[in-house]
Amino acid sequence: MLRQEGGQVTVFLALTFFILLGAALCVLEGMYSYMESSLAEDAVKGAGNYVLANYDRNLFERYHLFFLDPRERERMETDGKEYLAKYLDKKSFFRFSCRRLDITDEKTAVDEDGLYLKHQIREWMKYWEVAKAGESLKELLESARDARTANSLAKSDMGEAESAIRESENDNGQSGQNGGEPDAGGQSGSAADGAGGQNDGTAAGQSGNENNGSASDHDKEQTGGKTGIQWKDLRELLTNITRSGILVYVTDDVGEVSTLSVDTENLPSVQRVSEKEAADFFSGALSFLKVDEWKKLLGEIRTEEGGSRVLADEFYLLEYIEDNFASYVDENDKVERALKYETEYLIAGKASDMDNLKAVADRILCLRFLSNYMYLSQNSQWKAASGSAAAALTGILGFPQAKKAVQVLLTAAVSFGESMLDVHALFTGEEVPVMKDASTWNLTLENAVSLLKNRGPVKKGNVNADYEDYLKLFLLSRMERSAALFRMMDIMQLNVALEEPGFLMEKALFAFRWEAEFSCGGWFTVFPGTGQSGTGGFTVELDRMNSY
Repeated sequence: MLRQEGGQVTVFLALTFFILLGAALCVLEGMYSYMESSLAEDAVKGAGNYVLANYDRNLFERYHLFFLDPRERERMETDGKEYLAKYLDKKSFFRFSCRRLDITDEKTAVDEDGLYLKHQIREWMKYWEVAKAGESLKELLESARDARTANSLAKSDMGEAESAIRESENDNGQSGQNGGEPDAGGQSGSAADGAGGQNDGTAAGQSGNENNGSASDHDKEQTGGKTGIQWKDLRELLTNITRSGILVYVTDDVGEVSTLSVDTENLPSVQRVSEKEAADFFSGALSFLKVDEWKKLLGEIRTEEGGSRVLADEFYLLEYIEDNFASYVDENDKVERALKYETEYLIAGKASDMDNLKAVADRILCLRFLSNYMYLSQNSQWKAASGSAAAALTGILGFPQAKKAVQVLLTAAVSFGESMLDVHALFTGEEVPVMKDASTWNLTLENAVSLLKNRGPVKKGNVNADYEDYLKLFLLSRMERSAALFRMMDIMQLNVALEEPGFLMEKALFAFRWEAEFSCGGWFTVFPGTGQSGTGGFTVELDRMNSY
């Protein structure tokens, strides 16, 4: 029997059959386990999408942004488990259940310096042709850079004026022909204020010299008659404007300016380091004739820094702001808002509309004054006219040494008046030239009083800018520091809270991570799969990031 060869193949096949059967069952068990883990992963993905579907509707309708409704945040884990229970509680060939579901690594709108808010805005604005839109700001940006040069020039001129006044005081003190000691505190105010306020010839009479009186009368005639200069009226008009406040002049009806205000507590921007704001121009009334006051004003001026990277790479943010945030010149928006002048808030960050609008007006006035002063101080025709006027004004009091000082102050005062006209035109929706030249300059010594009283009109040039262009220019400097992004969140939070009391951007999730653990049952307990426990099942741990 041992040497019989019949049935050997049968025995061999019978032995190999069990081996092949075991291998096949192991493959089937592995496929079963893989499919169970895939279904578990799909279940976690579906649970994440189920939770993310509860985005804040008001935030999306107003600003086209997807962030999780803060009211859903307390129910995220409950809703996720509820979805998994429904997903897994099906009569199926597969057997698995969720043991644990945790939420970690939450990303809110305020995290990473507003990175997720910027991402959402980019996704919404990605079809815009932002490169073409940025061209309109390049000229304005250049004027802002030139304004920094103008600031240095103005400070230098004021320094020379102060030196000239000091020299004239020393000379008059030594000669004793002044008829009285000059006021050390007023400096140029004693000379120039007298020139503006004593055009009746009293200063000439105080000299006690008949010839000097005749000369003063002649200068007075030139000052008030021959050249048509009404310096006293101009000085009084500009001083009254500063005392009344800039908004009274640049707005046609200050009573129509919004008085809305908000509570800044719990706003996203207050958690960041507050930036230094530009000084208000009208903390006190300027005499326009005192060098020390002009020097103080120039020392407080801070021109805006706008990065070229923002203009090239992130201009879509400026377009987004223009589309979704109201400003002073926006008249057609009837949506309820916490603040009416939202873009002005993005720039100034103050609690009331009135304060934000005034801060923006001060900034525009600052930029216009510097650019206008730079043009006027270098214009040859103006130098001749202002030199004659300064000689007449200083001749009345017998202070010819102060001619340079008075000429600088005249230039500053007329530049300031021209800037007031520009700001008024911008606030009424008109455009003004980015940089002035002889053909676009409006104010002269002869027409200054009438133009300022009538508030224009102003001439336009080849390259003009409107009010919203200046808003974009001021926003550029805040893009670099993400200040604009956080103030955008302030406005979003305040407006959404009008319909959803208690809404906070720091509670609005952009992304979160699920950490889940599933218990899966094996197919055959006799042929266990890899990783199977003693109870005939195995465990699957999943880690998934869910985001909009």
